[in-house]
Amino acid sequence: MRRTIDWRRWRRRLIAGTMVVTLVVLAGVAVFTYLAYQRAAVALVVERDHQVAYLSAARLRDELLKFTSELTSLARNPGIYRDTIADQLTALNKASPRLVVFDAGVVFLDRFGRVRATAPERSEILLSDWSDRPFFRELLASSEVAFSDASTDGPGGRSVVAISVPVHDESGGFVGVLVGMFGLGESRSSSFYASIIRLRLGQSGNTYVVDGKHRILYDSGYARIGEVLDLTKLPGSSLQGGAGRTRDEAGNDIVAAHAPVPGTPWTLVTEDNWATVTNSTQQYARILLVVLVLGIVLPALGIGLLLREHNAAMLERERTEQEARVTNLIQQKLLPKQIPVLSGWSLAISYQPAQTGRGNFHDFLVLPDGRLMITIGDVTERGLAAAHLVAMTRATCRGAARRQLPPWEALEYTNVLLCPELAEGQYVSCAYCILNPSSGELMIANAGFCAPVVNTDGTGPQLRPPGVALGVSMETCYSQDDVPIRPGEYIVLFSEGVINARNARGEALGSLRLAKAIARQADDAQQVVDSVMAALKDFTGRDKAQADLTLIVLGRSANDGPKDGRR
Repeated sequence: MRRTIDWRRWRRRLIAGTMVVTLVVLAGVAVFTYLAYQRAAVALVVERDHQVAYLSAARLRDELLKFTSELTSLARNPGIYRDTIADQLTALNKASPRLVVFDAGVVFLDRFGRVRATAPERSEILLSDWSDRPFFRELLASSEVAFSDASTDGPGGRSVVAISVPVHDESGGFVGVLVGMFGLGESRSSSFYASIIRLRLGQSGNTYVVDGKHRILYDSGYARIGEVLDLTKLPGSSLQGGAGRTRDEAGNDIVAAHAPVPGTPWTLVTEDNWATVTNSTQQYARILLVVLVLGIVLPALGIGLLLREHNAAMLERERTEQEARVTNLIQQKLLPKQIPVLSGWSLAISYQPAQTGRGNFHDFLVLPDGRLMITIGDVTERGLAAAHLVAMTRATCRGAARRQLPPWEALEYTNVLLCPELAEGQYVSCAYCILNPSSGELMIANAGFCAPVVNTDGTGPQLRPPGVALGVSMETCYSQDDVPIRPGEYIVLFSEGVINARNARGEALGSLRLAKAIARQADDAQQVVDSVMAALKDFTGRDKAQADLTLIVLGRSANDGPKDGRR
């Protein structure tokens, strides 16, 4: 009897010990899983803020370049590059209504850096030597726009930042520099600050724009403008930017991100309240903690492992959904807000992004001389990487258009800038067009994109085969076609998703079916788009696209110009 009692007591102790060990193991697994989730969530939030800061800096560069259009237009005025002060003053005064965006005035420097004319008038600085100003010296070696650090060159020693553009005469000789100035810290409604506010950055914290000497040019709270911000305390490098969790000067828990503004010595810094940006993540964390605590009481290691796998899947879904939301938001901001309206022309677009992520992009830009830039392309990546590639390509193509480069040179310019930024296997296919609406001339250069369809009645010109995609090699050269679009004719640009759309038998739509779908029935571009999309739906039997679909139709009205037959 005694031996039986001792055996039962030993068995109870064995079971109790096994349960204790099991509970300890489950508790360890629960703690490890919760901490791993927290680390992954932190890394996800930090990486998201870094990507948003990087893309926001590129958007800020685009906003700043809008101010250069008036300066560039004024730089082409003969009154500016003629070597008489009277002509230069007259040209500045006539342009004054358009230069009001520069609330600290506009200054013209001659080729030697001397102040020749100002608007409004500043007699105290006329003929002063400003050749030591960085915004003047920088343009001596480059034809690009120059952005300055904060200085006291404004009226009465006012603190300003400057945007400057070079001035050339008819023969291309360097004549001088036009400098537009924005006052700092005095007016919250200045056009400079308004361009930053429009980006809607740092909704739960502070946003700063800092110059190359770490002085604050813009502060969302308007309390620290002119102070020095120590960027060395921020995570990452000054050249590449970075993001990390830290504390601000008031001791608040934040996530800080910074990125260089392309083409300027400035840096964009955003600070978001940690509790705000991680609110949804913490809700998942609390749910996870409850599940893990409940799992501790279950004496089965298998259940704990299943919970851990469930947690990992939930975290992956959240990361994927959050990345998709950020990507869609960014790429929606990069697409054109409206279609340009050209007299005598019709322009129509159909864009259907795939559910798995966006890779197609397109853009329009009306140039100062009235011509229209059209770009359409596709990137190899998806998600945030695709948004990054689209933002870089869009910015460089727009920069080439503002420099009034022909399409072949614009693609070479874009390719040289993109190659160092792309990883192995990444590339961008792109067609770049410049349309002269008055003459109907369309210049096309193609970097690996689908060949456009011109005049589908069989009389259209044969275009050159597409060149190598952007980002493959810095040595790539491109050619262009000059295509006349006559009254009643049109050109169709489309992505691979259009001709590669497949039906239930696995057959692709192909170029022949596409040609039948866009066979000319009228010179209205929207009718052509509707015809193609209807043909796609009938062929595939689906309403939703499996791949990105982009279709752009540009048609010239049959009533635009003389109808004298084809030359």
